[in-house]
Amino acid sequence: MIRKTALILSCLSLLLCIPVHAQDYDYSDEDYWYSTCSKVQSTQEGVNACVGFQNHLDAQFEQLKQEMEEYKNDLNSLQSNSSRIEELVEKQKKLSDSLEKQVESMQAQIEAVKKEIEAVENEIVEKQKEIDKWEDQIESRMISEQANTGTNILIDLLMGSSSLNEMFRRFSGIERITASDQDQIEKLSDLKKELELKKEEQERLSVQIEEQKQRIEEEQEYVQQLESSYDQLAEQYHKVEADLRQKMQEEAAKKNQIPSYGVINSGTSVDIPKVNGFIAPISGGGRSAGTWAYPGGGLHLGLDWAVSIGTAVVAPADGVIIYASNPAPTNGGYLGNWAGWPYGGGNTIEMLCNVNGTLYAISFAHLAQEGFNVSAGQSVSQGQVIALTGNSGNSSGPHCHIEVYNLGSMSVSDAIAMFSRSADFAFGTGWNSTATACEAGAATPCRERPERFF
Repeated sequence: MIRKTALILSCLSLLLCIPVHAQDYDYSDEDYWYSTCSKVQSTQEGVNACVGFQNHLDAQFEQLKQEMEEYKNDLNSLQSNSSRIEELVEKQKKLSDSLEKQVESMQAQIEAVKKEIEAVENEIVEKQKEIDKWEDQIESRMISEQANTGTNILIDLLMGSSSLNEMFRRFSGIERITASDQDQIEKLSDLKKELELKKEEQERLSVQIEEQKQRIEEEQEYVQQLESSYDQLAEQYHKVEADLRQKMQEEAAKKNQIPSYGVINSGTSVDIPKVNGFIAPISGGGRSAGTWAYPGGGLHLGLDWAVSIGTAVVAPADGVIIYASNPAPTNGGYLGNWAGWPYGGGNTIEMLCNVNGTLYAISFAHLAQEGFNVSAGQSVSQGQVIALTGNSGNSSGPHCHIEVYNLGSMSVSDAIAMFSRSADFAFGTGWNSTATACEAGAATPCRERPERFF
């Protein structure tokens, strides 16, 4: 009777269900949780944490869908208001970056989960073999016990038990069982729990893959919508961009807010060799916007040359660098990002050169922060690499913005003195009008079409 009581207590201990209390997890490090939950969990706590992470992602996606709807409503009611456009551009960029990161993470997770499922399938097979072995051993002992005691024990005591409760009921007829038998039964129970957990994890990961695939399709559709809307935003923004830049530059001039860095010293004396013509400053790529207008409307005072980030920019003629500064991230451009000088130029360079006896100022904007090879006051030779292309400042994609100013017969020393006082890239020609274009008959300094030379 004592042994029977011991058995009852042993079986009851196996049947005890320890509740898993709800726990708050910090899912801020999503890379960690993506990696962790792409693997089979060995504990119920781990499973609960990963289920919580999936719920966290689901909530994020629902919020994203709501933000997309708000964004589309704002876009439909958009007017030519520069600050409102900039606000929406920032919102578009945030949504786009978030989507791209999530899609990338989920694609990586799917591949990791596929490998994990393959591994757990093999583990399930091995675990089942181990369980079969234990059941055979316990069954043999029970048969032996039956022969020794003469009790009417069912040989399929274990094999026929569908649960521990049923096992307990069948054990109620046993009067003699050794401590070794009890230990084997407990180990068998643990093995079955492990097997069941692995099967549940296999199912969880399989479902997770299908959900992630569907989520990726939805998010990629949103990405396409965002890309399309960006073109609409850019078209609206370009219509007001020139006036906005003019106001900002005028305000800076009134307050004498010229850069304290990157500007050539007024006393710099340099002789610029005359060359017979320009060479193209960039090889490859193509024109994305010409002078004097954007394709969708809006004033554009230079040439936009679309080319991949990191393409060499060379000096189109012998000359001297009058401004060079690279404060902005190479690929941090977006509409409304007014980093750099002139405002929105990002990383910029301006140089003077003498072509066929005429003095020109040529500026390059939206350059890469890396590979910045020149500084103010430095002489450069035609064809020398001065920088790399980028997507910095007020830019909607990788390109280089080029402007050309005809300074006529102005001397190099006078041009340097004039520039050092105000750091005015436009040399007084302004930022919101074509009235100072050379082809309109304006006196020098006047603006030239870069396409005329390159």
